[in-house]
Amino acid sequence: MSAGGVGQTLDTSAEIGPTVPELLAMAADIIDMVSGRVVTVEVGGGGVSVHVASQTAAEYLAWRLGLDKVLDLSASRSGHVSAVWKGGRWPEAQFRVFCDAEPVRPLRAFPRDGRTGDTAIMSGAT
Repeated sequence: MSAGGVGQTLDTSAEIGPTVPELLAMAADIIDMVSGRVVTVEVGGGGVSVHVASQTAAEYLAWRLGLDKVLDLSASRSGHVSAVWKGGRWPEAQFRVFCDAEPVRPLRAFPRDGRTGDTAIMSGAT
């Protein structure tokens, strides 16, 4: 028996999330936002992840995308990534911007409502 029960139809269209072609279009737009200064892009799982080489490009993308969380990885064993900005909620696309350069602190997050004092800044890897 289905989870919806007999005679019930479940509407899952709101939970599907972005398709791969939609994510690819978003990735192309993100690359264009920073004039192609992107190291790598990953698409899938309902989101787009972008690696950039400079904090300037990372913060610009975080601002444009309204990413409200920033994770400081400098003191961790993350290898070359030093900061990650992230945001988005299902079923919308989720975005992550990775900065491969040593960041200048303090790191800033950019919530969509424009408030900068109420952001989540976390240290260490999660």
